[in-house]
Amino acid sequence: MTEKNHRLISARKKLGLSQVQAAKGIGITSSMYAMLETGDRKGSDKTKQRISEFFSLPVGYLFFGDSLTYSDKNIKEVAK
Repeated sequence: MTEKNHRLISARKKLGLSQVQAAKGIGITSSMYAMLETGDRKGSDKTKQRISEFFSLPVGYLFFGDSLTYSDKNIKEVAK
């Protein structure tokens, strides 16, 4: 069973976007984006970087659960 990417879901919802809107903004298909959220796909490094840039959040935070010092305002907002 796959594990949902709750941080990615939270980042999208904080911006009030649907999966389709987020995917379009990132430049990937909506099905690929949905599979990233559900954990059915991991995505390439390039895709992760594009998503990171779109949400203005570190790749490690969104995809690897790195322990971070929450000094960045965007991370604080999403981490709530």
